Amino acid sequence: MCPNDDEKRDGSLKSFCHKLPKTELHAHLNGSLSKETLIKLHKMNYSTEAGKCENLNMENFESLTDVFETFNIAHSVTRNLESVYIATYDTIKEFYEDNVIYLELRSTPRAEEAMTKKDYILSILRAMRSIQDEKLRIQTKLLISVNRKQGLKAARENIHLAIELSKEHKEIVGIDLSGDPTKGDAFLNLLDEARKSGLKIAAHCAEVPNEKEAMDILKFKPDRLGHGTCIHPSLGGTDFLFETLLAYKIPVELCLTSNVKCKSVPNYDAHHFKYLYDSMHPICICTDDKGVFGTTLSRELTLAAEYFNLREKECANFIADSHNNYEQVKVIYAE
Repeated sequence: MCPNDDEKRDGSLKSFCHKLPKTELHAHLNGSLSKETLIKLHKMNYSTEAGKCENLNMENFESLTDVFETFNIAHSVTRNLESVYIATYDTIKEFYEDNVIYLELRSTPRAEEAMTKKDYILSILRAMRSIQDEKLRIQTKLLISVNRKQGLKAARENIHLAIELSKEHKEIVGIDLSGDPTKGDAFLNLLDEARKSGLKIAAHCAEVPNEKEAMDILKFKPDRLGHGTCIHPSLGGTDFLFETLLAYKIPVELCLTSNVKCKSVPNYDAHHFKYLYDSMHPICICTDDKGVFGTTLSRELTLAAEYFNLREKECANFIADSHNNYEQVKVIYAE
């Protein structure tokens, strides 16, 4: 093999993964804001130099808590309707430029001095419709998030708001259980109320070892699981948890860079992708927070291919499988 063969293959693989039409199912809006968008919004809102946005360094997180603190920057520049609109519009355009053709954003409704929670959601929907009006090849949907740390009252408000708005706005398709996994509750009774109203449920699960809660969520059988890191016994879970997940066939949203940078897995080689992929369990590759972690969906797919020896055809089949639940997404792959 020539010395530059590996480099050529890497470049070819990256190009191939970028060209593939992709589905993004796990993207938090505020965590997906690029540095360019953060700088734009900071200048627009504060009429000062971008300062902390330009000097962001998110390469060396010590824990999940550090990651959640970085969201404060995004929240500080999305406190009015126009900022929320721009944040959403720019983020969708960036996914489009990465050849994502189906995108589900998720966000926790926020009430600020200049907007209500309902206003916040409607501003996101307005940006989605602006993209739709441009007839770009990307479909966008919204999951309304329930943040564990905010408590039961906020969870109830957000779920009832999601139920109310979903009756008029077809872009709202589900509820996302998220937030710091070391705090708060899973609100399974409220999630069941949302499910009975017709909304789908995506639940962050087992981001930290917690066998009882992980089993409770698995038995609840959400439509998808976020991360599921500490389910396999090699990563703080148990054989029983992993066997239960496989038996229930709940699709898992996997975010490689997020898990490595948050230190919920020690490195890419140890990622639970390999156990689920080898078990032929339904999985999808996602970015989680492309802005916070400095990644793209193409890069995440490339990492999976590189670390777990996927050929181009396997990458194409893998992405095609991620589309299967969405009849409106038609993708034809060249043989």
